[in-house]
Amino acid sequence: MRRLLIASLATLALLAGGPLLMPQSIDAQARPGPELAYPDSRFETFAGVEVHHKVSGSTDAPTVLLSHHFYGSVPTWRHVMADLGDDHQVVAFDRPGFGLTERPARADWGGTNPYTRETSARIGWELLESLDAGEDVVLVGSSAGGTNVLEMYARHPERVRALVLLSPAITGDVGPPDWLRPVLRGPQGRALAPLIVRRIARSIDVERVASAWADPSRATGEDAEPYQRMTQVDGWELGFWELVNAEPRPDLREVVRAIDVPTLVVTGDRDRVIAPRWNQRTAAAIDGARFEVLDNCGHTPQEECPDALVEVIRGFLTDVDA
Repeated sequence: MRRLLIASLATLALLAGGPLLMPQSIDAQARPGPELAYPDSRFETFAGVEVHHKVSGSTDAPTVLLSHHFYGSVPTWRHVMADLGDDHQVVAFDRPGFGLTERPARADWGGTNPYTRETSARIGWELLESLDAGEDVVLVGSSAGGTNVLEMYARHPERVRALVLLSPAITGDVGPPDWLRPVLRGPQGRALAPLIVRRIARSIDVERVASAWADPSRATGEDAEPYQRMTQVDGWELGFWELVNAEPRPDLREVVRAIDVPTLVVTGDRDRVIAPRWNQRTAAAIDGARFEVLDNCGHTPQEECPDALVEVIRGFLTDVDA
């Protein structure tokens, strides 16, 4: 999917000879995020963006923040939220460009690009502060969500009790090469964006959603539903386009080496997106980090192997508290 995205974006954008007049969304059925909400969804404005999030568990318990992988969303954490909610306050949110969170059009940015990693980190802290949980929190991030929680940690390390990184994206992310992004951010690219993105993402089915799993046959329609629902949000095509072209790829190696809180790095033994050996190197760069490998599991253990993942996280947090 990543290679297809890069190739399609590059080819079609470069072939555009001039700005094209197209509507922000080509889906006449697109709706605002709140109209697509789940029964326990919450919406609140943080960093100028109406953010979809969910909260479970006890408000008197320690807080765990969950940050989803690229193209993920709050519901992809549903199994983890249910299990950790027994003895934690568990918070998950959709970063801008994903899930049911608002996709602000460029004319509404107010001078700040809401699709940057900096804005996502700011949203994470503002969300926690709104719940009176901005101190002594555990940050859990999957893949690109690992990038998000590492950048949150870099801004306020004194507020973090522990980190859990699930195959974190340390030095790269999906999207086009840096040299191509200025072209794609131009008027030609933005005009073509809805058509290109919808063509790439139009067939989101169970097989495609589970393509990074160790055993795709485990996936069901329930696993595909969050990915399908987000494509019904108003302006999702341009939001996705703005996201992948917003800024250069991250390089968080210095942040990783500076971590001084208890850290757990988890990988699936059959992760084909970020190989276990790379996750092991990430863990080795963090003083005292714990490294765990989940058997028969792929890139998103919160979806494919949630029971094994929760067991590992619970054991780690028990040791941290002790």
